[in-house]
Amino acid sequence: MSNTVLPLPSLIRASAHDAGNASARKASRKVWSRADYNAAVRTQDRLVRACYGKGPKGCIKFTIAEQMERAGMLSLTMRATEFFDTINAAYEAAA
Repeated sequence: MSNTVLPLPSLIRASAHDAGNASARKASRKVWSRADYNAAVRTQDRLVRACYGKGPKGCIKFTIAEQMERAGMLSLTMRATEFFDTINAAYEAAA
C-alpha cells in the first residue's frame, strides 16, 4: 500500500476545522470570528477543488463521497484508483 492519504470528506472537514482554529489561535481568540470561519471555508474549498474537481461537478462529487463515507463504502484502506472509481461511478449513475 502506498503512503497516499485518500481525501475522505471527514479528513477535509477536519483540516478546515483545524484552519479555523489556527486562525483564531493566531489572533488570540477563544471563539471563532468571521475571519476564522473564512479561513476554514477557504481551506475546505481549496481541498475539495484539488481532490474532487472545480465547480459544481467537484462539489457534487464531494457530497457523494461524503454520503458514501457515512455509509461505510469508502475507507483509508482502499487503493486510490478504487476510491476515485467508486466515486466517479456513483456520480455517473446519479447524472
